[in-house]
Amino acid sequence: MKVLELNQVRTDDNYIYYRRNYTALAKLELLSKTLDIGISFTIETGPFGDKVIYVDLAPGVDLDYPIIPVKSAIKNYILIMDNEGKLPCA
Repeated sequence: MKVLELNQVRTDDNYIYYRRNYTALAKLELLSKTLDIGISFTIETGPFGDKVIYVDLAPGVDLDYPIIPVKSAIKNYILIMDNEGKLPCA
């Protein structure tokens, strides 16, 4: 399982300054096929600068693969993109 890229990343309006909401299209490589699935995610920054990432898959997505490793891989990919400054600002 591998996250290839995040496409169509858009910010959602939010009025809480330490939370950033996004929607995107994730391209995943699962076993021998690639899938594009819709996701929404939130990056919440704690008081000491630590970041917590919440990921939700679009309803009705049938991965035929365990969800926990998929979400974990997407979270790691999002964290790398955020640290490199590749996510759009609100």
